[in-house]
Amino acid sequence: MCRVYYDPSELSVEELKPLLEGGEAKSGIPFDYIISNDRGDCAVCIERKDAGDFVSSIVDGRVWEQLYHLSSMCSLAILIVVGSPTVALIERKFPRSAYIGALASIALKHSPGGFRVSVLVLETIYDFIEFLRLVCRKVDEDDVLLPIKPVRKADLKLLQIQTVATLPGVGEVYAKKLLEKFGSIYNLVNASVDELERVVGRKRAEKIYKFIRGVEQ
Repeated sequence: MCRVYYDPSELSVEELKPLLEGGEAKSGIPFDYIISNDRGDCAVCIERKDAGDFVSSIVDGRVWEQLYHLSSMCSLAILIVVGSPTVALIERKFPRSAYIGALASIALKHSPGGFRVSVLVLETIYDFIEFLRLVCRKVDEDDVLLPIKPVRKADLKLLQIQTVATLPGVGEVYAKKLLEKFGSIYNLVNASVDELERVVGRKRAEKIYKFIRGVEQ
């Protein structure tokens, strides 16, 4: 069963009270919400910000410290901005380009451990409530992994061509010829200079042979 821990200050939002009835208030937690499963091996940390507070936190720099804590303590961390930032941007005379730039920085930056914070912008508090419900359900169902897509034969062939094309002096045209001749990358990298020469010529064959074996050209 999904467990929801929340900062008691969230109860000040009237619309959230029905949702939080089944959760547990935790004073001093560094995030607004922690959603986990019974086993405790999957936890989602969520920080909720009104659009106005989010813009203010960009202006005064608070957001970066908060994001650092989110990303360094949780492998699944989400910052959710609720509402439109337009009014806040106008009131604070903060450039929209700088606001978009901050969103881009948040999406790209990560903690020393390599974890990033996902950023979502939702229009209303009711969208946020629905989001929490769905996250809780997916955590409860262990639905947190992307589906594995089997590699189709056509995709594999294209990947082989792209790989071989990166060899010195090869390119896509010669990559196709080499794979047609040797049948696989394995056979290609084990081919002799003479065998390679029959497809790409002596000079190019020697470059490929030396590159594969780490010999200085």
